[in-house]
Amino acid sequence: MQLMPETARDLGVKDPYDPYENIMGGTRYLKGLLDRYDGNVDRALAAYNWGMGNVERNPGKLPRETRTYISRIRQYYFDAKA
Repeated sequence: MQLMPETARDLGVKDPYDPYENIMGGTRYLKGLLDRYDGNVDRALAAYNWGMGNVERNPGKLPRETRTYISRIRQYYFDAKA
């Protein structure tokens, strides 16, 4: 998972290159985003990719990169369920 340095510190991740710490911190972060956005997966993924502040200030103006990211992650998810 990609954790920005400040986010890693906030999550208590001391070594973001340690696979265990990275995955545990990243999943905690995603869970927090899902809670913050009442289970709305697309908003949580947008916030993970583009940042919470950006999503909350401009919810209807997601950049193409973020829309592509959401689409790609959803496709990975549905392919894994098949």
